[in-house]
Amino acid sequence: MTEKILLLHGLWLHPLAMRWMQQQFSAAGYETIAPVYHSISNNSAKNVSLIYEAVQQLVLPVERLHIVAHSLGGILALQMLSCHPELPPGSLITLGTPVKGSLIAQRLAKYRLFRPLIGHSFEQGLDGQGLPKVLARQWGMLAGNKPIGVGRLLGGIADVNDGVVALAETYHPAQTEHRILPLSHSSMLFSGLVVQECLSFIQKGRFSAIN
Repeated sequence: MTEKILLLHGLWLHPLAMRWMQQQFSAAGYETIAPVYHSISNNSAKNVSLIYEAVQQLVLPVERLHIVAHSLGGILALQMLSCHPELPPGSLITLGTPVKGSLIAQRLAKYRLFRPLIGHSFEQGLDGQGLPKVLARQWGMLAGNKPIGVGRLLGGIADVNDGVVALAETYHPAQTEHRILPLSHSSMLFSGLVVQECLSFIQKGRFSAIN
């Protein structure tokens, strides 16, 4: 059976941010792809189109397509799967994705001075709108609870958070599993524990028994 993993970066980042994770999945025997999308200059619809085109050109045909997506990338993954239900089956793992909308992004969007920092990624994206209510595949969320990140510089987050995204923002009724890890938002991209949990979910349909 052919299986591939699509990796999607988050806001402000580049596919190179997923390079370490790509190497870990490659070492585990998976072919990976981390396409380019433009989180600031494009809106969500345009980025979904770019990612889908990359999947068509660089991934298909494949029997199982797994997706590991960080932050905003998880929102785009959900929107792509909703728009293209014909895509091959597989697992979706989102890392610190604010599926209920991002308080920090809302603050940035509110003020003209800071609005360029999130560009066109807020409406139908980081505002929590435009996401499917159900999902026809297994979806696991890995969320962090170590509050180290830009959130402290942007008014802070009162609830448990990973430094950027509040834990409460990561829950969605379509998720089949949700796991909290002792990590910050950015450190998820370089965590062996995250890779371990992603592989467990891809191979067994669930996260590891040890929390």
